[in-house]
Amino acid sequence: MVVLWTVPLFINQTGALPKRVLEVKLKETRISELSNDGLVLSFLTIVENSSGRKYRLMSYEYQVLINEKEYFRQQFSVEESIEIPAEGIATLNFPLRLNYKYLQPFLQENQKQLSCRLNGQVYFQDDRKKTEKTSLNFSSYFPIFRIPEVNFLPLTVKTLTLGGAEFSFNFSLKNNNPYDLLINKISLELSLGSQVVFRGDLTGDKTLATGETKSFSLPLILDFFEQGRELRDNLEKEAVPFTLRLQFESDSAWGRLSFSSEKSGQISKEFRSR
Repeated sequence: MVVLWTVPLFINQTGALPKRVLEVKLKETRISELSNDGLVLSFLTIVENSSGRKYRLMSYEYQVLINEKEYFRQQFSVEESIEIPAEGIATLNFPLRLNYKYLQPFLQENQKQLSCRLNGQVYFQDDRKKTEKTSLNFSSYFPIFRIPEVNFLPLTVKTLTLGGAEFSFNFSLKNNNPYDLLINKISLELSLGSQVVFRGDLTGDKTLATGETKSFSLPLILDFFEQGRELRDNLEKEAVPFTLRLQFESDSAWGRLSFSSEKSGQISKEFRSR
């Protein structure tokens, strides 16, 4: 992450740079709302007020550069102004929604990530209507990302009786990204028909190397007397209806990534004895 500051255009008589009344400093960048279509890159900042007067955020304008080419410009007037207390701090968030569809002209072949620069001006006003402005000039990187591909595998059925069933739900994940996915946690919710039959975290090694496909098996025991006949009716079908919802937590070169996936489908059965 690179932080660039605009240098003041004058100095005082001692030769030292004058202290700004207001400064906007980058705290961190954060990636959220990851999907196959794009993401949100947020520049989280802190406004420091070194004066004895309180200020209010009035407006701001900025330019977004992708790979040092202009992506878009924005101007905002703040309806409910944010107060920066005297000799205090406040936080500002600049979230940028980036759509891969519109980033194609900025991409180079086989590029794994893009740079994003945010620069502009932020305007504040004190109680005497005196205006102060400070500069934004922050940059970061974000990935070209693909959510792991989910594929259902045939059910492995051990028993299926009037009273219950014992079987394994099997599926695979494929990493279609040109980089490893260091997945720490996968939380899942599995529904058979309209009924949830499992909620929990997936165990075992979940890291996916570039282009790797890894299979997972979830053993389940159902009691039809307690959980309902609908489950048995669905399991007796030639193709069994399932919905799998996955929530991922992963480390990466761009920080911690959180993303989700959902897949529904009809799954065939394979009967296997103990």
